[in-house]
Amino acid sequence: MRKYIFVIFVALLISCQQEKSQTSEDIKETLKAIVVGETHAYMEKDYQKWASYWDHSNDVLRLDVSNTGFAQTRGWEKNGGHLESFFKEHPEPITSTFVNSNYLIFYDVNLAWVAFDQVWTSQSGETTVAKATITLVKKANDWKIISYTAIQYEAENQNVDTLERE
Repeated sequence: MRKYIFVIFVALLISCQQEKSQTSEDIKETLKAIVVGETHAYMEKDYQKWASYWDHSNDVLRLDVSNTGFAQTRGWEKNGGHLESFFKEHPEPITSTFVNSNYLIFYDVNLAWVAFDQVWTSQSGETTVAKATITLVKKANDWKIISYTAIQYEAENQNVDTLERE
């Protein structure tokens, strides 16, 4: 009898050690790393790496609002599929730098939403600021971006709140 109890105890001990669940902070850091990694891959014009961050379904949605206009596209082929040829035609990496801050992150088992401020600085010192939100879904145990929204605004207006509704 002792032998069976010992075997069960060892089996439970091993299974508990193998299943290390992520803490809330671990998950938030993972989501931040995906957001930053996707941007770096885009800047490097590394299509395979950049595409690996994205879901490739027809549900992908991208929304961009800037001084030049408004664009919304749906589906992987319209959002990311065409960028492979664009990267090949324009292989020069983007030399601007960016800083993300003021993260607001919500997540559940298979869905996450990440909002943040993003400041881009060109080599000449010109800055562009935006409020961004990214929605991610978990597929095959990996987080994939399914929706991306970026709203640019004037740098002088530091108190802009694109999340508030009037």
